[in-house]
Amino acid sequence: MNNQSKVILDLAVSLDGYIEGPNGEVDWCIMDPEMNFNTFLKQISAIIYGRKSYDLWGTYTPPLGNAENGDDTMWQEIHSKQKYVFTHQKSLVSANAEYIHSEDMVVSLDKIKAQQTKDIWLYGGSSIITSFINNNLIDEYRLSIHP
Repeated sequence: MNNQSKVILDLAVSLDGYIEGPNGEVDWCIMDPEMNFNTFLKQISAIIYGRKSYDLWGTYTPPLGNAENGDDTMWQEIHSKQKYVFTHQKSLVSANAEYIHSEDMVVSLDKIKAQQTKDIWLYGGSSIITSFINNNLIDEYRLSIHP
């Protein structure tokens, strides 16, 4: 039996095939309860980001006063995960994430999968998602279509 962690692409996509607006907007995404996102977060122990996505969301905290819709709890759960950032830039360092040069993607991913006790969320952006697809590195796709 293979107990190795899976890489899961959990991605919101618009009906016309976009993952963000022209200026990086994701305000069109709706968190429906039937998406079971909190259950998904409990299934993972790590998140893989591209550098641009990490810069936008890797340390994001919701505005004060969003506790009533569960944002605070969701973001605490997200930030409790091990974070890996794949980048073409060299020598980036962070206390909150491990930076990995994109040239080492396949070898590094094997090591990451072996270290994790749960699955791994491939968060994105489009460049890293495309690289993972082209290298056949995604084990499971979870797509939610938003009009």
